[in-house]
Amino acid sequence: MEFRYLQTFCMGLKKIFHAYALVCKRTGYSNIKHMDTGMCLVEKSMTSITLGTGVLWHGGKAIPGCPEALQKLKELGKKIFYVTNNSSKTRAQVADKCRNMGFPADLENVVCTAHISALYLKNMNFTGKVYMVGNSSMAAALDELGIRYEGIGPDVVAASEASFDSVAKYQTEWKPNPEVRCVLVGFDPHISYVKMIKAATYASNKNNLFLATNEDPFLPTQDSVVIPGTGSIVATVKIPARREPHIMGKPGTAMFDMLHEVHGLQAEKTIMVGDSLKTDIAMGVNCGIKSMLVLTGVDDLRRVEENQNSDDPHCRQVVPDYYIDSFATLGEYI
Repeated sequence: MEFRYLQTFCMGLKKIFHAYALVCKRTGYSNIKHMDTGMCLVEKSMTSITLGTGVLWHGGKAIPGCPEALQKLKELGKKIFYVTNNSSKTRAQVADKCRNMGFPADLENVVCTAHISALYLKNMNFTGKVYMVGNSSMAAALDELGIRYEGIGPDVVAASEASFDSVAKYQTEWKPNPEVRCVLVGFDPHISYVKMIKAATYASNKNNLFLATNEDPFLPTQDSVVIPGTGSIVATVKIPARREPHIMGKPGTAMFDMLHEVHGLQAEKTIMVGDSLKTDIAMGVNCGIKSMLVLTGVDDLRRVEENQNSDDPHCRQVVPDYYIDSFATLGEYI
């Protein structure tokens, strides 16, 4: 894969778009080459665009120019899908947020991990019960598809019993529910030691499914406060269970698999646009689709070069095909 600077003439000379393709390390060094090629997002062969929501807004505000750029792409007939690892929002809530900020969205073009997790279980005809480390949006997604669950809400040791003995007694006083055949871990503001005991116990049983919405280590913020992400919660379960979960969100393939089956998306005609190498760009690599890194979010070109020069073969693969300063730039040339 090469680190290329792309200057594209599309839909007439007035519709020029500057994108960049990445050059990987070849004979001990990297170059930047200039070449003319078809515009990756609006060329006729590219019909579907999957977007990580981090490229469209910061906090509760749309990045200027992004709603207009996305609307223009939709008018060109491109299929737009919003793909988010956020398990604390339902599809309806994400669609509402998009529309409130001026982005064209409806229920069918929103893909979130709460819904994907429930759909995954439904499609495999799961009939057992789920032990869920999660939130009300995940519960709503399971309810919608008729999947039974337990574990939602607080589950803590009483303050008067807060000692090692109070949790050690679970070895003898707590009996796992034999109906539970799956552990599903997502964002849970009520994560506790008791939940860790129960989830790890169920997950350690190789006959049970072990699913996680995502493994994002932290949530993006605009200040110095660190907000641990779902990956931090997943770690409290998978480490004692000594087992890796099947990831429903990015960078796994479950989201694109659903889009392929339900909406007919084709890998060769789809591009993944995102701001994170570990989730968005890695999803593109894992699904065999083109990817574009947008530099208004988590990662920058320094991180790309680190991946290119890494001793880890997997990291060297997680490099986008293109990059752009802001998604809003598209609107100036379409």
